[in-house]
Amino acid sequence: MITKEQKQFVLKYVDASYYDQEKIIKYLGMHDIVGNEIFAYCDRRTLHDDRPSYSIWLDDEYGYIPLSVSDFVKRIPFYFYTKDPKSMDLDNMGTLDHIFSANSEKRDIESIYTNLEYAFYHLNLPLNRIFSYWINQYGVVSGDGFFQWCHYLHMCEEYGRSDYFPDRFITSYNEMLEKAGLDPIIYEITETGLYEPFMREGRILKFEGRFPCDENGRPIMKWIGIKATNIQKCSCTCQKSKQGYLIFEISPKTVIHVLNFYNNNNDMSDEWYQVYAGPMTMCFDHTVLRERRKALGYSQEDVALAIDTTVRTYQKWESGETTPNGHYLIRLINWLDIIDVQNVVQYTDFSDE
Repeated sequence: MITKEQKQFVLKYVDASYYDQEKIIKYLGMHDIVGNEIFAYCDRRTLHDDRPSYSIWLDDEYGYIPLSVSDFVKRIPFYFYTKDPKSMDLDNMGTLDHIFSANSEKRDIESIYTNLEYAFYHLNLPLNRIFSYWINQYGVVSGDGFFQWCHYLHMCEEYGRSDYFPDRFITSYNEMLEKAGLDPIIYEITETGLYEPFMREGRILKFEGRFPCDENGRPIMKWIGIKATNIQKCSCTCQKSKQGYLIFEISPKTVIHVLNFYNNNNDMSDEWYQVYAGPMTMCFDHTVLRERRKALGYSQEDVALAIDTTVRTYQKWESGETTPNGHYLIRLINWLDIIDVQNVVQYTDFSDE
C-alpha cells in the first residue's frame, strides 16, 4: 500500500500537465517493485512531436533499475523533473536526461542518483540549480562537469563552506582540491584551426581552451598547461567555466611551451612542447652543418663549391666563428638536405625581466 505521505509526495513533485498523477498512485498501490514501465504508463506525451516527457534513459537498464516503492518515491523529484520549455532562464535548462547523456557508459546508475539525493535531501539545494548549474557553467552537456560539482559539494561540507554555486566553478574546484591535499586539474589548450596550437594576429597570440581565472578575470597560470616567459600582457576571455581564449602580447624574448599538445605517449606521461619563440631567443646552430655534411659524405670543399663561396668562409660557418646570411643559409639548407629551418636554430629561454 502507498501511504498518505507518499501520495502527497507524488502530487508535489509530479507535474500533472506532463504526467497522470493518479496513474502513478494507482501503480504504486498495486506493486511492491516498480519497473520502468511506469514512465510510459503515466506519460501524457505533451511535448513536441508526441515525444516522451520523461528521460529516454529511463527506458533501459542504464538509466533505471527496478526499485521498491519507498525507494522509487524518494527519487520521484529526479525522475519526473521537468523544465519550463518556454523559459529562457539559464538556471532552468538541465534535466535528468542531460546528466545521463553527458555520462553515458562512464558512471554506474547509482552514483548519479546518490549524488542527486545528497544535493537535494542533504544540502536542500533547489532542483533547477542541481540539474542546470554545471551546464550553465560549462556551456555544454558533456564531460564530468556534474560529478566534479558533486565532489566539490562534499568538500564544501567537509571544510565548512556554503558557496555551492560559485561564479567560476573550475577555479573554486581547484581551490578546494588543493585545500584537501589533492592534485588540481591542469587545463590544457585545445586546437585552433587546422591542428594549430594558437592563432596569431601580429604580436597577439590566442590560445583556446577552458582556463581558470580569478574574480577579476585574470588567468591563474599555475592551473593552465602553458609556460610563457617574457610576455608583455596576458588576458583571458573565458566566462564562468566556459571555453575562451588566453591572449598573450608577445615580446622579442617571449618563449612559450604548452603541455601535451603533440603528445602521443601511450603511457599518458606529461610532455611540454615549445610552440613559439621570439626572434631574440633564436641563434644559428652551426653544429648541424658538420653533422649533415658528414652524413652526406661531403668535404668542406664540396659544400663551398656547391653554394659558390670560399672554403675559408664555409669553415668559419661550420666552426661557429661567423654566421651565414640569408642568401647562403637558403643554399646550405638546400644542399645539405635540411628539411626544416628549425633544424638549424638554437633557442635561449630568457628568464622574466
